[in-house]
Amino acid sequence: MDVIEQEIGYYKSNRKDFIQLYAGKHLVIKGMEVIGVYKSNTEALEETMKLHETGTFIIEHPVDIKSR
Repeated sequence: MDVIEQEIGYYKSNRKDFIQLYAGKHLVIKGMEVIGVYKSNTEALEETMKLHETGTFIIEHPVDIKSR
């Protein structure tokens, strides 16, 4: 399993918690850690790219699909 797959797995296994903690925000996940929380996907990408190489992190937007 590569790093990106691990990050996706980490997000999926913690998705419910992330929805409660970060509703409406965009999370930057690197490894098995949330390294940033931002208002928009664009802000998350721009700010994270200042310190981390593209392709070394994922950005997720936890929302409760059932409530829509």
